Amino acid sequence: MHKRHGFTIVELLIVIVVIAVLAAITIVAYSGFQERARNTQVITGAQTYYKAFLNYQTVNSAIPAQSGCLGANYPSNNCWTGTPVRSVNGSLDSLLQEFVPNKPTLATSLLSLDGTNNRAGLVFIYNYPAAGQGELRYYLDGNNQSCNISAFTAVNEGNLTYCYYRFT
Repeated sequence: MHKRHGFTIVELLIVIVVIAVLAAITIVAYSGFQERARNTQVITGAQTYYKAFLNYQTVNSAIPAQSGCLGANYPSNNCWTGTPVRSVNGSLDSLLQEFVPNKPTLATSLLSLDGTNNRAGLVFIYNYPAAGQGELRYYLDGNNQSCNISAFTAVNEGNLTYCYYRFT
């Protein structure tokens, strides 16, 4: 009598289930790495701009009287699609050129805050609401993230962490 060698259907199903579980674990771990990498990139860029604004303020005894997105590579040149839309400001870039010769490349996609207002995943917005005041802000993917710059304040907004520093 000749014995047949091979796998039973139960053995094959067990192998398929094990592979599926390992794939699921890998996908979850990979997305966590991506989030941390994006957040590290934006924090590094924020440190660059924070120092640039402090240096500008030291040299000029004031902060720039401009507002807009900082950095590069935003979708359609907009880092904020809420009201109002925020775009890259060439005048602000020119003022900071001395202190930030190479703009950080930051955003590649927009993150939804509430389904209507979208922020670039890696965003810097400098607001100049009144004379002598301004705010440097950025958004990190996920809640309860650390801004990693001691002067910045962190607030949860939807599924994002909003980090900001107010210049006076």
